[in-house]
Amino acid sequence: MSAAVLDKTDYDVLDVVALKKMATAQVVAAASGVAADRVDAVLEDLAGRGLVVVAGGAALPTDQAEPALRAAAAEHYAPVRTDDDVLALVDRFETTNAQFLTTMSSWQQIDVGGRKVTNDHTDPDYDDKVIARLEKLVARLTPLLEALAAFDARFALYGRRFEAAIGSVDEGRHEFVSSPTIDSVHNIWFEFHEDLLRTLGRERTE
Repeated sequence: MSAAVLDKTDYDVLDVVALKKMATAQVVAAASGVAADRVDAVLEDLAGRGLVVVAGGAALPTDQAEPALRAAAAEHYAPVRTDDDVLALVDRFETTNAQFLTTMSSWQQIDVGGRKVTNDHTDPDYDDKVIARLEKLVARLTPLLEALAAFDARFALYGRRFEAAIGSVDEGRHEFVSSPTIDSVHNIWFEFHEDLLRTLGRERTE
């Protein structure tokens, strides 16, 4: 089957479903910027085209979703892929991303006698230092997000999501650092990286 042609709204909705693997209409609206009252209709259309399956109030991508997204991204983001300023910022992001992965490992594990053990989060000073590093790394994304948002306003939503997650962490809700079940800093970062790679037509290297 050839990849379906997606208009920009179709792309934005399917992109979120593919990034999250499973998403309700409310979650799609919040992450895509598509009006909530339109998301259900778009999902219904995508389901009719064999790109998503809607079950139990949530949408899941089919095997045809990724080829359709790749084809649409090549069309919608052609100017981004040749913009020298964006590409220079992307090169810097690769270094920042490696630092982020290392910092997340520091959050999940600590060194005890030369051995890595699970961080039980009983040392608030240690955790605070890791959180401070994470916040600095997220702040480094701002120029790239702003540059991407100049081509597509939906990229600005990542900044707002990061701000909300970090705000929750600063309130002491440390599950917003890396919990896989909520809009945590780790989840948002992972989704942004996947989104960026699709936008640029690149493959994950790490």
